[in-house]
Amino acid sequence: MSLADTDKPRDPLATLRIKRGPAPMPTRSPRRWWRRLILLFVMLGLIGGGLAAAYFSESFSVLKAFEPRLEVRVANVSVFTGRAADAVVVATGYLESRRQAKIGARAPGRIQLLNVEEGSRVTKGQLLAELEHADLDASLAANRAQVEQAKAGIVEQAVAIERTAREYDRAVKLQPTRAISETELDAAKFEHDAAVAKMESLKAAVSLAEARVREAEQVKENMFVRAPFDGTVISKDAEVGESILPGGMGESSGRGSVITIADLSQLEMDCDVKEDYIGRVAVDRMAEVAIDAVPGRRYKGKVRKVIPMGDRARATIKVKVAITDADERLFPDMSGTVYFLPDANSEAADANIKRVFCPTAAIRKDGETEVAWTVADDRVKRITVRTGTVGDGRTEILNGLAGGERVVVEPPPDLRDGQQVKVVE
Repeated sequence: MSLADTDKPRDPLATLRIKRGPAPMPTRSPRRWWRRLILLFVMLGLIGGGLAAAYFSESFSVLKAFEPRLEVRVANVSVFTGRAADAVVVATGYLESRRQAKIGARAPGRIQLLNVEEGSRVTKGQLLAELEHADLDASLAANRAQVEQAKAGIVEQAVAIERTAREYDRAVKLQPTRAISETELDAAKFEHDAAVAKMESLKAAVSLAEARVREAEQVKENMFVRAPFDGTVISKDAEVGESILPGGMGESSGRGSVITIADLSQLEMDCDVKEDYIGRVAVDRMAEVAIDAVPGRRYKGKVRKVIPMGDRARATIKVKVAITDADERLFPDMSGTVYFLPDANSEAADANIKRVFCPTAAIRKDGETEVAWTVADDRVKRITVRTGTVGDGRTEILNGLAGGERVVVEPPPDLRDGQQVKVVE
């Protein structure tokens, strides 16, 4: 270090030094720990409360799902056009043929041949099925042989009668000459009389044999199933190889019928009319028939018969309505609706005017307002409606319903808008 450097004055700040050692441990305030602990408890409480709320909400939803729903019956709101809208009575029923029969054999046996299928047209007397009858063929052949044998016996006996007649004539001529005795003459006479009597017996035997042939032929004919009238085969009740037993009640006792035929040219509706409205139905009254399987088509009908017997349990009377313009689309057991018209001579309503009808039991009064309850997705909705004519358990809807809706029949008084319900048939 030079002399010049020693002569310079020292900076007093340069001589200052801070003694550094290990850093002391910081001291924490007790109040800060309590705050954090309280905050932790608050957070845990909020989380627990949320979980509890979610749990109880889920449990409430599950319990609510198992809560029994109110059961209600529903019916459809219908749209009618033409004269059906003015019908005095409406009834449902099923198509049937006036002539329909289950055709079976008149004797037990096994089916050997079936000549028809479903839908086949048949005529009266046509062979439908044939049962095995080989044994009957043999019996018939034996009876016919007996007839031939009996007839041959008659021919033989005729020769014997002629022979005895000549011998008796010869004896009569010889007796005056004493060439033969009285005893020989009597013997010749008795032999001739016996031959004649035997001829009568043989003729009776021929008649008996012929009767047995006819009997055997009838027994064989019982093996053939024939159509009793013109019609259409609507079902085959048995197949080749199955046994047929007249009056059979199932597979255990043998089938009772082979084929069912029906005369499809004479179809009619078999429907039940409520006792309250049977006074509006009369024989020969016109009607319209709507078949569910033929939408958009109305068939002409005519009341053929009102059965004079009521159903006590259902409070209905059975009515037969003949269809006068049936076509090939109609078959027995199809369901449909019959609209009994007010007057056969009344003018037809405008076919373009649509009228909406609802079951009267679905309309309720709420003060001066008429309401109906519709059902969709198992929830009910309150609809205000305006009604028109009422009759035959149905009410015309002028406003509020468009047709096709399902409405609650006889709605309970405690029904609420939007309430979930269970629909029962």
